[in-house]
Amino acid sequence: MRRGVRTALAATTLLVLAACGADDEPTAEQTSTPTPTESETPIETSGPLDWQPTGRSPDARVVVGERWTAIAGESDLRFESNAGDADDVVLPDDSGGSVDAVLLDGDSAVVSYGFGGETTSGLGYRVDLTTSEQTEIVTPEPANGGDWARLGDSVHYPGLGEGGVACLATLSVADGNGEDGWCPSGRVGIAELEANEDGVAVMLFDYASRVSCRTLALLDQSGIPQPVDGPAECTGWDIAATSTGIVWSEVTKPKRQEVAQFHARTDSGTEDLGQGSTGTLTSCGGDTFFVSDPATRTDPARLMRWDGAELSVAYESTSRGNAFLGRPECADGILTISSFGEDGDEQVSAHVG
Repeated sequence: MRRGVRTALAATTLLVLAACGADDEPTAEQTSTPTPTESETPIETSGPLDWQPTGRSPDARVVVGERWTAIAGESDLRFESNAGDADDVVLPDDSGGSVDAVLLDGDSAVVSYGFGGETTSGLGYRVDLTTSEQTEIVTPEPANGGDWARLGDSVHYPGLGEGGVACLATLSVADGNGEDGWCPSGRVGIAELEANEDGVAVMLFDYASRVSCRTLALLDQSGIPQPVDGPAECTGWDIAATSTGIVWSEVTKPKRQEVAQFHARTDSGTEDLGQGSTGTLTSCGGDTFFVSDPATRTDPARLMRWDGAELSVAYESTSRGNAFLGRPECADGILTISSFGEDGDEQVSAHVG
């Protein structure tokens, strides 16, 4: 889980270790191929999700799962039983950092913390919600910042390699066994990790260069990032694997990294999914979602849904114009989202599929 209120998304989604003299714009070596011819995808409105209020303040950071709900407050991170048949599990906020991710799955969770300044080391815990046992993730050592992704028992995250280099690490949630993975040869950052049943996706950027360039990749069976066909050179940001290909975003205006054009690649070609917000692409229940802010003063903020064949509106804000949505969060196939605007704020969740 990442923070629900999207403030300066472009500045917070990138992993930069020990400051490293990084510029405002992330960069990476680019080896992907040009974008195929695209067709505009009609937007469907059928099959809306059954959204239900979470009962929490929209300002609260919440992830709703099948058995547990995670609530990140100012002083702690709390897991509450949805059935009310178990005691709360509380992680006090005494790490000195801020919660970067809450990855909830069944009766277990993985939590990561990030720290500002020139710190290179991060912090992570495995949490058994049935016993309240909290175990620090030591090997591989988490790097400071960056995105974490979980699929079942496997967690993918930026580990701290030799010389402060960020490497791709994996961890078994059940037994805590971790493995060092791919380490870049240069000063390459790791961001936008997204894992689902169709693959693990990542954005790589070279933060030692002054030329803005990013590479979107999927991990192969050996855990090595392989650049994908589709994204235009250097402009990619979000990426997720799908059953029919990939969904990705491209930033067309470097000075507006919070806005991107989303696309989907399928067996029949490439579809244009329209404009959306970087850092919001989320896999859930076999589908892919992203946030689209109002284009005019009369438009709502929308949560868009791509099911591999059709693009649809999964959620619309009550407010028009001055409205926005937080980044969607998924646990156990349940999507949670917060909506903010002049006509009222709300936080809702829904089962996907």
